[in-house]
Amino acid sequence: MNRNLLLMLPLLLLLVACGGSAEPETGVTVSDVWGRPSPRMAMNGAFYMNIHNHGPEADKLINAVSPACNAIELHETVMQDDVMQMVHVGEIDLPAGQTVELKVGGLHVMCLGKQADFVPGAEISLTLFFANAGEMAVVAEIRSDQ
Repeated sequence: MNRNLLLMLPLLLLLVACGGSAEPETGVTVSDVWGRPSPRMAMNGAFYMNIHNHGPEADKLINAVSPACNAIELHETVMQDDVMQMVHVGEIDLPAGQTVELKVGGLHVMCLGKQADFVPGAEISLTLFFANAGEMAVVAEIRSDQ
């Protein structure tokens, strides 16, 4: 029996070594999707996330939809004339091999005309649309600032 185990050991090691990597070599992945809590009477909300473009070519986040929002726009918070403003950016560039962080005070997905309370622990479904990667369904957890 020990002899059979010794013969199988190299095969087992080869199977472990060839097992899939934890991260795809191409495509786009989205992680840590979240939004801030706010009551339903607050008309708008925002979603934040990390988007990693694993591919060899640039991509773009071009749109998003959610049943919890009348409309969604891609925004960036910028300082203009000593005033913080949100600017509609239309699309978010995703350089090849890089991660773009959508965060408070920066790029974000803006929910216009909220249709739900954004209460801690709630989960809001979003569909993100990329120029090359196509569409991707994600879920945003409503939670306090990070």
